[in-house]
Amino acid sequence: MSSAATASCRSTPRPRPSMRPASWASSATDLPVGWARQLLLLGVALLILLTAAWVVDLPRHSVEPISQVGLHVQPLTLGSRQAGAAAVLRQLQAPGSEPVWRPVSLPLRGTDEAGLAAPDLGIWWHLLPAARALPGGGAGARCALYVPRVSGGAVVVAGWREGRWSLQWDGADLWREQWNRPVWVDVGLCEQATLTRWAVGVVHPADQGHRISRIYLGPSEALLPAYEARTQLQQSGAQVGSLAFLALGVIALVYWLGRPRESSFLVFALTSVAWTLRNLHYYTTLPRQQVTLDWFWWMTNASLAWVMALMYLFALYFDPRPSPRLTRALLVFVLAVSLLSMPLPGMPLHSLLAVHLINAVVASAVGLLLTLRTLQTGGEELRHITLAFWLTEAFGLHDLLLVTGVIAPSSIYLLPYASLVVLLAFLYAAQRRYVLATRQAAEAQQRLEEQLARREEELRENHERLRSVEREQALLLERQRLVRDMHDGLGSNLMSALVLAEQGRLSRDAVAGLLRECLDDLRLVIDSLEPIGNDLVTLLALLRHRLARRLEAAGLNLVWAVDDLPPLDWLTPPEALQVLRIVQEVLNNVLRHAHARQVRIAISRQPDGVRVAIEDDGIGFDPAQTTPGRGLRHLRERAARLGGRLHIDSRPGLGTSVQLDLAFQRKDPA
Repeated sequence: MSSAATASCRSTPRPRPSMRPASWASSATDLPVGWARQLLLLGVALLILLTAAWVVDLPRHSVEPISQVGLHVQPLTLGSRQAGAAAVLRQLQAPGSEPVWRPVSLPLRGTDEAGLAAPDLGIWWHLLPAARALPGGGAGARCALYVPRVSGGAVVVAGWREGRWSLQWDGADLWREQWNRPVWVDVGLCEQATLTRWAVGVVHPADQGHRISRIYLGPSEALLPAYEARTQLQQSGAQVGSLAFLALGVIALVYWLGRPRESSFLVFALTSVAWTLRNLHYYTTLPRQQVTLDWFWWMTNASLAWVMALMYLFALYFDPRPSPRLTRALLVFVLAVSLLSMPLPGMPLHSLLAVHLINAVVASAVGLLLTLRTLQTGGEELRHITLAFWLTEAFGLHDLLLVTGVIAPSSIYLLPYASLVVLLAFLYAAQRRYVLATRQAAEAQQRLEEQLARREEELRENHERLRSVEREQALLLERQRLVRDMHDGLGSNLMSALVLAEQGRLSRDAVAGLLRECLDDLRLVIDSLEPIGNDLVTLLALLRHRLARRLEAAGLNLVWAVDDLPPLDWLTPPEALQVLRIVQEVLNNVLRHAHARQVRIAISRQPDGVRVAIEDDGIGFDPAQTTPGRGLRHLRERAARLGGRLHIDSRPGLGTSVQLDLAFQRKDPA
């Protein structure tokens, strides 16, 4: 134990694990209350408490705790501190001096329990009773001295052997972190340890005080599991919880950067940072410079107030009735407490206990407000957050009682684990909102699908009605066309035959010819109604099949030459009838006037359309010396109505060629 270490203990500030609950939030959704989930959250908190109690109060080893010790206060003077540890131990009274070593019971929750006069700076020695045979301490086994918690100063361990005290362990360098570090001292072989009287000393000034739990002395193998479990609970658990919260906070921050309007994720990230700062002193190595250490303690204690404010801000995203005035007042309060508690000269809030009490009062008020709103109109998320708030408040109260000595020092600080409760509540609230949004999206999608199905059914019905109307319209138009075609063709021929017959100007052969023309026109109308799929070749093939015998009977050899052609979309029955009439009229002219032996019908594909060519080897004629008749004019008019062109080439003695050019895509004739 160095003199520098003992000197530094005078300025040692009391460790400040502040006990401040954090205000929690609520939800804006009116969902049914899931008390089973709330009991599950409560069960998580109770599990933490039971685990701590199991580790602390139910030892898993056979070593009995030492509950009765002798207490002696050794004053430290400037000279003794400068002389060093050996000089200090030489002045320490030997075991057995009954008036010097006053019997006290462990755990010791405060030096005022001992009723001893305290020097300005001293070492509070706790003399262990003489050890008997230790269970499990056989030959070659090593023993250890294990103290679950010592707070309030630097710890030293000395042993009385062969009539003098010797320093066994010096924890002067750990006095800053000692309040949350279990003491573990290897005291050598068990057979030697039982021959030694052990004393645990705590160095601190009179106005500070210390607390110490029961002490264990036994085989290292038996005590090590309890020591490791306590180390994990007091340090590793807080670290893991903080890092888990911080990791999710980073994810929330990244999400917020992508969607800045979702400010609740920013509040979540800031809360994780505040909790991480709050829990730093439970597991990290504290600064060695006093000024830096003061600011470090200020940061950890002030951050808890910010945790309260941030959790309330998070609650606003789930509370259907936000309170802007309360929010502003809470932020002003947190900022004021943070500024007034700074380790600067003239700041009024230097008392750590006063800061914690003020924070506790404000947190309780906020908690009551959240509880009232939860009972009135709160959703399930708000219920969970309020429950988590009160659990945090309970954890903070427990730690405050532990610091003040009301609770035995063998307990552990629970407030670091409140961050896990807060994290669970935050995640549950976010998960509920996500599930609600997903459910609403699914319901909206279902409604849209139902509306779409209704619209499709309406469209289908309208389409069927439209198709029915179109069919009726098509039938009407077809009937009108048939009537018109029969009137213009068959009807006109019959009327002419009737007039001539009444006048007695028709011979038998003439009547037969007129009737044949009427029959041909009727067949043309029928052929135009055949389902040919807009195929010009099929249409003309029907005409060829019908006229083949007549041409053969007239001594004409029909030559048929066709190319593969695409369908003509515009070739509907009315247009098909026009094409048939043009071709049949040309063939009739060949039969009547050409005196030909052969006629050739060629259907070929052109760059921009189709060409139907009808060529004969008849007598031909000179177009320049022939006056165009009404039949030729009708041919050209029909070709124009089809959007095509008719070209006639004839020479006397060389036959005649009639070419009908039709486009692939029909253009309305000008």
